[in-house]
Amino acid sequence: MTRSARTLSRRARRRAASASAALAALLLATPAAAHAVPLQATGAHTVAFAVKPGSGVPIATVTVFNRTTWQASALGGNTRTTLAPGSYVAVATAATGSAGYLIVRTFNVSTAAQTVTFDPSAAKNVVLHTDDTAAERTGIRATLGTGSSGTVSAPVARDLRVTPFSVPGLSLAVHEMQQRVGSSQASPTPYVYDLEHVWKDTLPSTTTLKWNRTQLGAESVVVHGPGTRAPTLLNSTSWAPDQLSAPVTGAGKFTWYASPKAHLIGRLESGTGGYALGYYDNPVGRTETLTVGTAPVQPSRGYTTLSGNVLTSDENLPGDQTGAYQSDFAQLSESTVLTQGDRTWTAGDRQRLTTEELPNGPQEFTLVHTMVATSASYRLSTRTQDVWRFRADPSGSSAAPLIDPVLAASGLDAFGHVGTGPVTLSVSATSRLGSTAGAVTVTGIAWSADDGAHWTDLPVTAGPRTGTATARLTAPATTPWVSLRVTATDALGNTVTRTLTRAFGGPAAAPEGHTGALAISNVNIENVALVATGNQELTADYTLTDPSGTAAADLVLYHGSYDRPTGMLIEPSRPVCTPLSAKAQRCTATLSTQDLLRLGAANAGTWHLAVVADSATGHVEDHDVATVTLVRKAHLSTVDVTPEPVTKGGRITATGTLTRDDWDGTTPSGYAGRTVKLQFCKGTSPWTTVATGTTDAGGRVRIGAPAPSGNGRYRLAYTGDPGGPTLSGTDGVTVR
Repeated sequence: MTRSARTLSRRARRRAASASAALAALLLATPAAAHAVPLQATGAHTVAFAVKPGSGVPIATVTVFNRTTWQASALGGNTRTTLAPGSYVAVATAATGSAGYLIVRTFNVSTAAQTVTFDPSAAKNVVLHTDDTAAERTGIRATLGTGSSGTVSAPVARDLRVTPFSVPGLSLAVHEMQQRVGSSQASPTPYVYDLEHVWKDTLPSTTTLKWNRTQLGAESVVVHGPGTRAPTLLNSTSWAPDQLSAPVTGAGKFTWYASPKAHLIGRLESGTGGYALGYYDNPVGRTETLTVGTAPVQPSRGYTTLSGNVLTSDENLPGDQTGAYQSDFAQLSESTVLTQGDRTWTAGDRQRLTTEELPNGPQEFTLVHTMVATSASYRLSTRTQDVWRFRADPSGSSAAPLIDPVLAASGLDAFGHVGTGPVTLSVSATSRLGSTAGAVTVTGIAWSADDGAHWTDLPVTAGPRTGTATARLTAPATTPWVSLRVTATDALGNTVTRTLTRAFGGPAAAPEGHTGALAISNVNIENVALVATGNQELTADYTLTDPSGTAAADLVLYHGSYDRPTGMLIEPSRPVCTPLSAKAQRCTATLSTQDLLRLGAANAGTWHLAVVADSATGHVEDHDVATVTLVRKAHLSTVDVTPEPVTKGGRITATGTLTRDDWDGTTPSGYAGRTVKLQFCKGTSPWTTVATGTTDAGGRVRIGAPAPSGNGRYRLAYTGDPGGPTLSGTDGVTVR
């Protein structure tokens, strides 16, 4: 079976922010007390909170719940409060090493002050997993509370430990995500396990839940790339304040598994664009297919209305063929222009257009909605434009009589490209007035191979229903991009022209291009080795010159080929630009290198910097303006020199191991076939290389050398990678 992603308009997106809160209330709901009684009242006693001595786990926060009213009091980092007589449950949060803690204690307040002690050792490791032994956790989140009065979130950590409890009204909700071991950008996980469970009233001493894969709901998610393979994450939100994520393919297919009765909201994010997958509601035992990103990406029906002699327009951002909306681009510019007679109204990025009061009676209007995406990582529908010409009376109250044409293309691959065979183009056009507008007719379908500089009309065949039509197109083998234009009219004479620049890719590779006077120059990116040890930032500077003085640019670092990269680092936000003159500006872009360890070992080596720039008069597309080297960090174990002591005139043997970060695993791996130097230093003298050796398959090296003439220190050195030498710890020797 197939399902469509939830269609979310711009208005619906404004409501989506409350979805997680609604899920939390649903999952953790507890009957609310009729009257909330303050925790502090007459006759209150002092209660201190402490952690069990010697536990080595420092308490971060304490929250106290009144078990009669379920009123919550968050003490933060305080360790002392006053409480009225009654029954309470306290929840402490803590984090140490790789574990986050929720430590639970019940206690009563009666006639005297007391100290409540938290015991971290009583907390159990909470695990949600499947029978798949090749899966690993990407993250785990948890909240503990009542839902109606408050919850406590576990600290973000790789492991979760919670104290078992039996407290009617208290619930623990846990969300865990897993992927295939060693998944990365170069080798995305083919599946994601999205597991969720709520323990209500009781958390038993056994805190591990396991499902067989056949017990899970499944959804086959087909991802169509935006003309390339952009780094993509599946983000899943439950009741927890933080979402979980796993790297998935940006052009291909993966399976999204979920535990029974899970309440999840999914979203694909690729840095500069994304698609909402909607609520996960698949029953166990059935696999449905969800396809997102299918080109041509184009605006979905928006909101343009006439009421009280005022026209308001709030049209939508682009969406794919199933209605999944596309998130805002870092470099997406939007404009809305309305013309009526000699008057013009305009609205810019993400702004609603509202006119002044219009005169009564039917009038002629022209509404133009344009979006331009300047992106090196999202290469389809780089410019979309709808031009509506309509006649309406603004004194009434109705939707504007706009026509919405939707284009579809058959035979596109996972990257949104077509081969050399024929493509069927389908158009379905409808009026927002419905039957009131009469029959809608598609009047033309045209295509362009040069971004709209020249158009070729195609023979149009009317479809079986009003407002539908098809055309056949065979793109020449030399075509890199196919742009489309469709026109339609209704029985009232209202018309629309929709233009999609680079609606999908053609058979040829993407070329570089320079048009107009727009220029990018003096690109400066530090050509040093980036050693992937965690989250880093990389900046690039460039000069942007255009006669208008206004231009936008986007940069991307990629590994492999430009059309089919194996890795990509993107610019997640607009660059910071400083004017140099009326025509030039110097810009600094920050490339996102977060979570470099997810790139995969195959992505070590040379990376290329590509740039795309747009202005009102020109376009620049350069695939290789600079290069950067990305290396896996090497490590040398402390050298071990034998014998000890050494006889003067004899020989010594030095051993050690050379490893490098294993981006596809969790521990460094042996670095084979590399030359390692054995170096000696006597006192404060400089280090001198005395011998060399080659590492074996496990990265081990064994080097023999004549004994020194006097006491000193040995070390190993490896200098074969960019980014500077790798040195071992030293081993001192005594000569006799």
